[in-house]
Amino acid sequence: MSLYLKSAAFTPIENITFATSGGLQEAFVRIGEIISNQSSRVLEAISSDARAEVDRHFLCSTMIELPFTAGAVSTGDLNPAEQQRGMPVTSFVNTYECASWGYSLRYYLRQNPTARYVIVSILDANVLDLSFWQSNENWGKSGFGLGTLLLEVESFNREDITAGCAVTYNTTPEFATIVRKMASNGKDLTLSLPFFPENIRQIFTRLLNGFKQLPDLHDRWGHCFGSDPWLNIISHGVAGRFQEREKLLACSIALNGYYCMAEVSVDQDSTFYLAESV
Repeated sequence: MSLYLKSAAFTPIENITFATSGGLQEAFVRIGEIISNQSSRVLEAISSDARAEVDRHFLCSTMIELPFTAGAVSTGDLNPAEQQRGMPVTSFVNTYECASWGYSLRYYLRQNPTARYVIVSILDANVLDLSFWQSNENWGKSGFGLGTLLLEVESFNREDITAGCAVTYNTTPEFATIVRKMASNGKDLTLSLPFFPENIRQIFTRLLNGFKQLPDLHDRWGHCFGSDPWLNIISHGVAGRFQEREKLLACSIALNGYYCMAEVSVDQDSTFYLAESV
């Protein structure tokens, strides 16, 4: 197992929109402060010397690309000059929607196999206040927030991160079948799956029966897009579940068929933070 979840945090973001903030740039400045504070918090898990080794901070999203592509905001709005805390965002990726975090990790670690640490933030906030993102028949009620992961690379094994795209129209069953294959072969993995309402969850129940799984938290959080598997790990971490080394398979699937999975380990020394709503 090559990836160790050193620290992870999640902050719900329910009320930051262009209207409540006085404009899009103002909304993203507020969100930038949350990103800065949260990356600073997870970096507390390592020494100052180790922090100097962190040179990449990916920001991934499903829904916030429109203000960037329209030129209304830039990544500079997320990294105001006066914000010196944490690790500035260095890359923004939304191409693979909910699975963007897996593609980003896979790319970075293949390009930098000797890297020791990497930070990934997953941001989904309905800053344009669009009804489409409030709820959808494909995933039920939505949840919004920022998840940040500090991963320690103990050794890099390419098979620990899988990313691809479904080749059939039955994307969810195909995804579940790929998860089942990844979790087989005596790996003793606990699955951390996306949050879905019961009608979709039944597919996982049927195809992944017999595999250890963290319980689905859709009723509590809604579908939080790419943050789902990590929010589940964080929720159980703050509750004190991980008192010894445990191997997990964090899994995400996007509406367009992209999917990703990462094998990670956690233990009693992993630190987790779960904030109140902003």
